[in-house]
Amino acid sequence: MAHPLLPKSDTLLLSELVQGHTYLHHQARLSITNRRATWASVYRQATYTQIRTDIQTSAQQAYWLQQWLRNDSDTARTSYIYTGINQTVTLYLLQPDGHLIDSLQCGSMVPRARWAYLSDDQFIPVRTQAGQTVLMLIRVANRPGLLPAITHSDSPRPSVKLRFETELFHAQRLMQQYGRNLPELQYRSWVQGGLLFFLLFVVLIYAQYRQALYGYYALYVLAGCVYSLLKTRTYTPVGQLLANFPLFRFHALELILWAGWGAYTLFLVELLNLRISHPSTARRLVNWGRFAVGYSLLSGTVLMLTNDGGLYLLNYWACRFVFVTIHVVVLVWLLRYVPSVLTRYVVLGNAILTGIGILASLRASELILKNTSLPGFVDNLLMLPLGVLLEIIVFALALAHRIRLVDRERQASQQAYVEEIEQRTAYEKRLAEVEMLALRSQMNPHFLFNSLNTIEYFVLKGDEINATRYLSSFSRLLRLILNHSNEETVRLSEDLTGLNLYLELESSRFDENFRYTLEVDAAIDPEDVVIPPLLLQPFVENAIWHGLQHSHRPDKRLWVRVLLDADERIQFEIEDNGIGRAEAGLLQGRSSTRRTSLGMSITQQRIDLFNRNYPSQLNVQLIDLLADGQSGTLVRITLQPRSTVSHPSTLYRHTP
Repeated sequence: MAHPLLPKSDTLLLSELVQGHTYLHHQARLSITNRRATWASVYRQATYTQIRTDIQTSAQQAYWLQQWLRNDSDTARTSYIYTGINQTVTLYLLQPDGHLIDSLQCGSMVPRARWAYLSDDQFIPVRTQAGQTVLMLIRVANRPGLLPAITHSDSPRPSVKLRFETELFHAQRLMQQYGRNLPELQYRSWVQGGLLFFLLFVVLIYAQYRQALYGYYALYVLAGCVYSLLKTRTYTPVGQLLANFPLFRFHALELILWAGWGAYTLFLVELLNLRISHPSTARRLVNWGRFAVGYSLLSGTVLMLTNDGGLYLLNYWACRFVFVTIHVVVLVWLLRYVPSVLTRYVVLGNAILTGIGILASLRASELILKNTSLPGFVDNLLMLPLGVLLEIIVFALALAHRIRLVDRERQASQQAYVEEIEQRTAYEKRLAEVEMLALRSQMNPHFLFNSLNTIEYFVLKGDEINATRYLSSFSRLLRLILNHSNEETVRLSEDLTGLNLYLELESSRFDENFRYTLEVDAAIDPEDVVIPPLLLQPFVENAIWHGLQHSHRPDKRLWVRVLLDADERIQFEIEDNGIGRAEAGLLQGRSSTRRTSLGMSITQQRIDLFNRNYPSQLNVQLIDLLADGQSGTLVRITLQPRSTVSHPSTLYRHTP
């Protein structure tokens, strides 16, 4: 009895392929086994039958097609088997004696490195020599997962409708296919380029501002980019790169849809500021977005481990029906409860994405437009990535509008804040001016009281000459004080004139038992420097009454100096060689009639107010002079500008 696999009259001859192709299921014989069966065990068995035209295949079984092929030409030939959309197709090429010549593979679940035809996953080349007869043992099956399937569904069903093609027919059909797909490839490349541009743009914005709004938008754009890249055809560079990971390339599509949906929901909450306007709804949407991201990771992992077609279909339709339902509910709620201009952008973007997505999904599932091509570019643009790109463009416009609204609110808030600060500053300045005026009103009577006491002293003493001279100087000083009573600042020359008159009066009062010196640096023009009125007089008075009056030194001295330091700061120095601050404090503590230095207290308050109201600053230093057994006090008052200028006169010039 002849072996059932020996060549028979139904051997396929290359010369008989007049049309350039034939379908193997019309004449090949079929054997059905489990997916663990090997080619050797199948080769040895004889249970082959003719293939029924109405055969219903199962995802849990392997289908073996047996067909003899003879190259009856006088040259070597390369033919091709077109496998269609099958997960794994393996060709075992055998000699008539059962010796294995070659093993070739292709399929959507076969990594690119194992493709027999490196530019496409749907073809297997068959190389035969002149006059050679070979047995083609072709295995068609789904790829098993690392874990057992959960649903045991028969989807997707392996297809035994394989086409055998001559080299010429193969080249012609391939050129026709590439020509037909070229416009679609161009449009898809434009869509992918647009998505990548938006991704780079929004990532740079997020890196600059670190706001959750831009982060969620970037994740949504990233999901759109990855989804579009995963849909790239295998003969493109990107498609061939992804073909090295077929399980990820196939099952990550749904994972990306759910993850992108979750990022979109979180973006929507931030875009419309729902956390503030509708906190309870915002919490629900945030939880739903997190659930979508978590579900995408879980379902994607399960699908990649099991390669369960039934679970894939369930996830596929659940995603689309839930997606559409939730989107409709959210859009209706937004239109009703969030009357914002940004809501219109959201509705428009969702309408575009949902419309294109539904049409693309129905067409991909062959529920509509089966074997029908739409006119022109419309046919090539009917794809979900285009809807994602258009929605992302609409959302980019929404972001721009939101930034403009936020900027307007910020400007209005800043303007209100500036006006409030200006009003507060004007109020505080006016209050300080009133306080300064009140202090001057206290200062003038204090000084006048001391001067009148001196005149009274001379009159009671009967010293008419000194009383007359003192009264003349006092009247000049009084006129000067009255002239300055309403001034916030005076020229240094005017203040020094008043100080000189005061020193003359005090020297007369104390019988000229101390000498004084008034010096002004030659680099300083007293007409250009302005200071608060009666700035130096209280310190000079304090030096005389508390430093020199109680001193037993024969040579009592008082120096008043106006200097310009290396930093162009004006320094006023009042130096005496009296008893010093420490001993003066002890004497005042033991005295039964303490003389309160009201003038010093008022002067310190005036200096504080001056520093608050003017750019220049006054700083007072009290220095004890202890050298060679001698004592004394140095008061240094520094007029410090807040900004450096080229010439002191421009800093201290008095404005009439």
